[in-house]
Amino acid sequence: MALPKIKHPTYTITIPSTKKQVNFRPFTVQEEKLLLMARASEKSDDIVSTIKQIIQNCIIEPVDVDKLATFDIEFIFLRLRAKSVGEVVELEYKDEEVPVKFKVNLEEVQVKYNPDHKNKFNVHEDIGVLMRYPTLDEIIAVESSADKEEAIFNVLFKCVDKIYDKETVYNDFTEKELQEFMDSLPMDALLKIKEFFDTMPSVEHTVSLKNSKGETKDILLKGLNSFFS
Repeated sequence: MALPKIKHPTYTITIPSTKKQVNFRPFTVQEEKLLLMARASEKSDDIVSTIKQIIQNCIIEPVDVDKLATFDIEFIFLRLRAKSVGEVVELEYKDEEVPVKFKVNLEEVQVKYNPDHKNKFNVHEDIGVLMRYPTLDEIIAVESSADKEEAIFNVLFKCVDKIYDKETVYNDFTEKELQEFMDSLPMDALLKIKEFFDTMPSVEHTVSLKNSKGETKDILLKGLNSFFS
């Protein structure tokens, strides 16, 4: 005799970078097993691929998780965790080696947007670029690279999505053509591209805590690692 099928509740979430609304279900024992195995391996690649797999499993509409921005992945996973295990997580902060325990409601964690952020801007006279946000894989590649400077430049170049002038939008170019274009840019254009990365949206949350001396400190939690002990 076939066993009964378990029906799971569904929730709606807005993908921060695209503003597209999608439905998702909480993760189940199957996804929790995947997460535990990834944590046990202690390999960044395993953890990243598992987080993406869990999101892919739980989002009901078709979404290419590999193309989501880093802050999309972080925001969606925190909401998944809140609906699957519980909204509140207990964390610990060390102030002068004295541990201070505190709780955070994951439902209160939001994506912060910088009002000065631009993803489209001119790089020389009438020539401009439209940038895309880096994926989680690209950020991890930078963090794990032995040559971080080169890795950062590679991501800078890869995130140029389109190039335009007064008459044409160019979105079909080779890697070599892009490299030649980027190498020819004036230095102030590189600073504009760097500013795009410095000001792009991020998942963060500020908590005010009192340490052992009774002093109040503001603690900034930023990125997935900050929200899990």
